[in-house]
Amino acid sequence: MINFFGELVLIPNVLFPPNKRKDEIICQNCGYKLVKPYPDDQLCLNCGKFLAELYDYISEDVQLKTEPKQFETKTDTLSTKLKGKVKVKPKKVLGINLESNKIELTKGEYIKLLGITSVERTQLYCSNQNYNYLLELTNNLDYIATSILGGDLDKMLLISEEKDEKEKCQFYERHNIIYLVYGKFPDKKGKWILEQMSNHLKESAFFVAYRVKKMDIEESVKYANRVVRGKNIEKLDKFEKYELEKEFKRRTKFILEEYLKLQEIFGDEDLGYVEDNIRIDYLGLSSMSIGVISLLLSDDELNIEFPGEYEDPNEELEMKESMLTAKIEAIAANTQGNTGAIPRWISVKLGFQKYRFLTFRKYQNDYFLNLLSEGNLGKIEKVEELLDANINPLTETSFSGNLQPFNELKTKIKEDFNKRRKFPPFSFDN
Repeated sequence: MINFFGELVLIPNVLFPPNKRKDEIICQNCGYKLVKPYPDDQLCLNCGKFLAELYDYISEDVQLKTEPKQFETKTDTLSTKLKGKVKVKPKKVLGINLESNKIELTKGEYIKLLGITSVERTQLYCSNQNYNYLLELTNNLDYIATSILGGDLDKMLLISEEKDEKEKCQFYERHNIIYLVYGKFPDKKGKWILEQMSNHLKESAFFVAYRVKKMDIEESVKYANRVVRGKNIEKLDKFEKYELEKEFKRRTKFILEEYLKLQEIFGDEDLGYVEDNIRIDYLGLSSMSIGVISLLLSDDELNIEFPGEYEDPNEELEMKESMLTAKIEAIAANTQGNTGAIPRWISVKLGFQKYRFLTFRKYQNDYFLNLLSEGNLGKIEKVEELLDANINPLTETSFSGNLQPFNELKTKIKEDFNKRRKFPPFSFDN
């Protein structure tokens, strides 16, 4: 450059470095601006989503990093300066320990398992191997319960036989992938966790494609979309599954830490039901997994598929009742055998705010009453109480193989439900 006196002046490179880089990165998801130093995990500080653009900058920063300046550590703290004057209460920080058998959260809430499995039984993630059997149980419930109830697996309430403790499994199925959370928590919080798991699975798959498989951004996006849409899940090799699970585990901790931060936003109540009524479609009574009463009250609402054709309507009805009983007993035995707990109810979602339920009520001498219903689950106990007066006398002794008294009870119950299947009012009298 020529100055005012006509002399040649060299401008130092420090003013215009040849490798000048961006001073800020804008998150393509939420628009948040990130400035140096950039986060090492390449996650947006605002929305927590992965930013591929940060990868190259982080890599360069590692190469260009210089020895940090040594600063003298200060020993004085606010509490020591104000000692005797003001008490400074340390802020309590709740940590998330994924290695724990039970992840303690807040307000008595906890999580024992976060899991992901495909409808085709390919397991993608299990946060706690001690409860790995719940992923297999989830697939069994999805196959059996949805064939009976005709919806998407939603929730299951388990009651421990030893401690009489109630714990919940909450499910979220999307694109043939089932997300599971198991523990004690309100419905709203469980729903939030499951939706976050779905979102982070896509970002984890993108990470595996971009960082591990060295795909470009466009191919990485396509790879992630295939994973979360359940396409080619069964074709993932062991290395891909390992990397996917490892990356998702890191994000699991982030999800639960955000869970703790959002306590003031979340409500502690379970989600209510819009409908005021409940309708009973099937009733079964069993003893030691042996069906003693099977009563299909109406097959108009249930789509029950069975092999063969029958000219006699009574034979067709008996076949449908037998198939329902067999599937329900399979669910109960499978759940109790795996978890050591009794399912109180299993729900599937039919549509917006529309649910169908399979409920289990235990009586003495290992008798169980099973009801298939639709509507408001909060009304089911009052319907069960209507039946107690007739059921209790027959459950005072263990089942001996004599079906005569149960056939008489079946006739009585059928007459009652012919009068009313939708409640309230909670009475069979017109």
